[in-house]
Amino acid sequence: MRFSPLMICLAIVASCLPSTSVMAQEVSDASVRMSARRDLELAKMELRHYWQVEYPRQQRQLYEAIDLTQAEIRDYQERLRAYRPFTRFSTGDPFMITIQDTRMCLREAELRLRDLWAERNALVRYHADQFRELELQVHGARLRVIELEPAAEPIVAPVADRPAI
Repeated sequence: MRFSPLMICLAIVASCLPSTSVMAQEVSDASVRMSARRDLELAKMELRHYWQVEYPRQQRQLYEAIDLTQAEIRDYQERLRAYRPFTRFSTGDPFMITIQDTRMCLREAELRLRDLWAERNALVRYHADQFRELELQVHGARLRVIELEPAAEPIVAPVADRPAI
């Protein structure tokens, strides 16, 4: 019985095809698993960055801005107290523009302080939500990794629960 070279080539190609598709699938599965692990690591890093860097930085900036604004308000109030002796003239006020300007600056600083307090309260109030959102991202990435990872060992019942042989 003679085999033609065409038949032999087709047989070789046919025997190679299933193994190539299996190899391609294994490579694809490995890249998906690696992508899931990378997403999990990125989610963990983002959560750690928020908890250890971003949230303390936001708090620090707000508290410093509040302290600075309170000091500015005290300075403007002292200035206005220092101008009081000069506002009691019967013929006019020699520092009217300066006093009005100081009052406007004081009012602006008070409004800014009120906004900073509201921002600080919002940061404290919604910190848990931001932290929870990042935790949920980590949890979702962890579930994706668990789905894609093959079980390393079969689950074996504890010795006490095994039936006697």
